Amino acid sequence: MESAASFAASASPAAAIVVDDEAGRGLLRKAWDISFRMALRYIKSSYKDDPFRTFLEVCLIGFIVWYITKQKYNIGTNEIELSEREIDELVEEWKPEPLVPPLTEFEREALDKSVMIDGPNGTKVRLASGTNNKPVLNFASYNFLGFLDSPELGKHAVESLRKYGVGSCGPPGFYGTLDVHMELEKQLAAFIGHSSAILYSQAITTTLSVIPCFSKRSDIIVADEGVNFAVQKAIYLSRSKVYWYKHNDVADMERILKDVNKQLVGRRGKNALPR
Repeated sequence: MESAASFAASASPAAAIVVDDEAGRGLLRKAWDISFRMALRYIKSSYKDDPFRTFLEVCLIGFIVWYITKQKYNIGTNEIELSEREIDELVEEWKPEPLVPPLTEFEREALDKSVMIDGPNGTKVRLASGTNNKPVLNFASYNFLGFLDSPELGKHAVESLRKYGVGSCGPPGFYGTLDVHMELEKQLAAFIGHSSAILYSQAITTTLSVIPCFSKRSDIIVADEGVNFAVQKAIYLSRSKVYWYKHNDVADMERILKDVNKQLVGRRGKNALPR
């Protein structure tokens, strides 16, 4: 009896583990069955009137499963090991392209006919290709007033570079305005007799800012079709109604002004456009 009891006592832990295992599996099956029934009930109630939604989500789930299980691209699998001999052969066969491609015949002729300046650029220059050595007026330069040739201005430019650096490195509305800019605005305003003035870093930014500022969507612009690129873009940015007349054609401008005036007579009175 004692041996049987001791055997039963020694065997009871294993039996308990088996029973607990089976009970746990039963609970898992029951939980899975309940979850599956709830999911099935949700699908039936949610998608019974929307089959396209069901199809779309099934495709999405299939794509996610495919993307997760597909073979990932590995850079290391495509590596090709070359021997020293093969590397040397490839290096010997390699011929670098020139940094600057050779000139075509048209480019060569245009370069030969180009006018070369002998010496510094300025309002009056000497031509290297000229037959005489007389100075000529330079109309292809922005140095209209000859500021680049002034030693006094060069001295002040060097002083400004040492004090402020090569530039403000930013737009005026952000951190590009310095004390010299504000002082110049005051001097310009006093010179032209106004209370204030605004400086722009470039001519194109001036046009792109001023025209859209004063002309809006409900306004009318009558412009020459030959105006420069900056004026064209500024007119487009203003979103105003634009009427273009032929370049330097006063008669065509008058015709368009009369047409515009006729269109606006009923809205603004007898003379719609100002005289």
